[in-house]
Amino acid sequence: MEVVGKSNAHIVLDSCLHESTIYFSNHEKLLKCNPYCTNVRYFMEHDIFQWVFEVKDPRDHPITAVFFVRQFEESFSLDDHHGRNLLPKLKNEEHFSRTGKRIRWDYVQETPSFEIINPNTFVGKATSEIFLLHQKDNRTSVFFDTSITLDFQLTFPLNLMPEGILKFMSEAIMSQIMQQATESMLCRVQSDICCSELEVAASGK
Repeated sequence: MEVVGKSNAHIVLDSCLHESTIYFSNHEKLLKCNPYCTNVRYFMEHDIFQWVFEVKDPRDHPITAVFFVRQFEESFSLDDHHGRNLLPKLKNEEHFSRTGKRIRWDYVQETPSFEIINPNTFVGKATSEIFLLHQKDNRTSVFFDTSITLDFQLTFPLNLMPEGILKFMSEAIMSQIMQQATESMLCRVQSDICCSELEVAASGK
């Protein structure tokens, strides 16, 4: 059964675009702020990051989720495809510079071999987009969007439940976990860079 969770966040930092980009480019530092992330590993020969997350199921059994992603960084403009998709999130377009930075975490299909930590280990898909825009008051707006997909194998007695109901419940739980993780990460950002505004939201598929 495939389960999808999505989260999105908007944060305004009291730092310039250059400083904010350096902070959000630090992949390992950000992920280690996540309370559910137990390990971040970089495979230099493949240019791939491995994330290991651990949560508890309703019976308090550990579930391990493993993700492999590759990080990219590029400039973007509010006039290009990515910028036009971002425009609806801007309350006052004139308040922003026309160009910014886009950091992507794309899931990797062909993964390196890794150790199975426990029998309830699943390899998932994770993608994120981080848009950083310079504001004319010399602050930086950061838009953070994440999607995670896990394919669970249903066991007794869960496999007796209607899949639609179980999927709905699982995605709600996953979204709640992602919300908590996002808030924790941004609290760490607040402690490192003085933030003036924080908006966090998460939802299921």
